[in-house]
Amino acid sequence: MMPTLLLVRPENRQAEDRRIAERAGWNVLPFAPVRLAADPTLPEQLAACLPDAAAVFWVSPTAVEMAAPHLRTHTGIVVHIAVGQATARALERAGCFPVHAPAQQNDSEAVLTLPVWQQLPPHSGIVIIRGQSGREYLAEQLRLRGFRVHAAAAYQSIALPLDWPAFMRQNVQAAWVTSSEMARALFTQAPSACTQKLKSLLYLTHHERIARTLQQYGAAKVSVYPNLAAALHGNAPNVYTETLP
Repeated sequence: MMPTLLLVRPENRQAEDRRIAERAGWNVLPFAPVRLAADPTLPEQLAACLPDAAAVFWVSPTAVEMAAPHLRTHTGIVVHIAVGQATARALERAGCFPVHAPAQQNDSEAVLTLPVWQQLPPHSGIVIIRGQSGREYLAEQLRLRGFRVHAAAAYQSIALPLDWPAFMRQNVQAAWVTSSEMARALFTQAPSACTQKLKSLLYLTHHERIARTLQQYGAAKVSVYPNLAAALHGNAPNVYTETLP
């Protein structure tokens, strides 16, 4: 039976990773614990906070897709800051320039090292465009630097049921997990009959924070790569052995 990769990420973010995995020789089982939907109050949120903003920080390509069209009526924003390169590319496709982003990492810690923060006027307003929940670390650190920080919720997560019978039928050997939220949703939804198999998989992810969350839920094998293509490139589907210390 062909080895299967579990794609554990929001329903509307799966298409590209599915193509990558199938090109690498995997059977793919989309396994989306949530669907991301636009927050209906977003226009009002942006109208309240953007006039005061010198820069906008974007947490994900989804945030860009949901919120960037609303920025056309706010012409004063001249600085866009992205959490990583995928989000930066989404901003460029949306016509938002210039974009500042870490070259390699994909987290708030790397974003805080960008020179752009020193180039902004003291006590500037910063808008963080994200989902309805998320880490507060960046906002807290920016406030310590004297910035006035506002958050706008661009989207909300709508829970979806997972197809556990399909999971048990297929030869699932690995899973690609894109956030700690997805890891928690995966394990908390799992029926007891599926838990042993779920914990035995090789988990691939792009950040050690997500890897630690997976390990907290009992995942024994976790590997960290920059992206799914890097994780799968040039390897047979069942040869990964890297684990976090």
